[in-house]
Amino acid sequence: MYGHMDKQPHFTGWREGTGPTTPAIIDGLLYGRGGADDGYALPGSILSIKALQQQNKPHGRIVIIIENEEESGSEHLMSYVDKLTEKIG
Repeated sequence: MYGHMDKQPHFTGWREGTGPTTPAIIDGLLYGRGGADDGYALPGSILSIKALQQQNKPHGRIVIIIENEEESGSEHLMSYVDKLTEKIG
């Protein structure tokens, strides 16, 4: 299972009153940039495995890979995957 925890970087150019970590209500609608951008992959992965186990559902071996560089190009991800290939399988 793969996910990332990082959000869009802060920089100029967003609509007034919005940004990557600033929720805003505009015209009665809630805008929360990045709120659904995989930031909950870690708890979601763990809870999905826990749900399977609580229901006694069989599952194969699960590897969870969570990174914190996806929004900036994942520069180091593959070096870690390469180093851990034997453990990951």
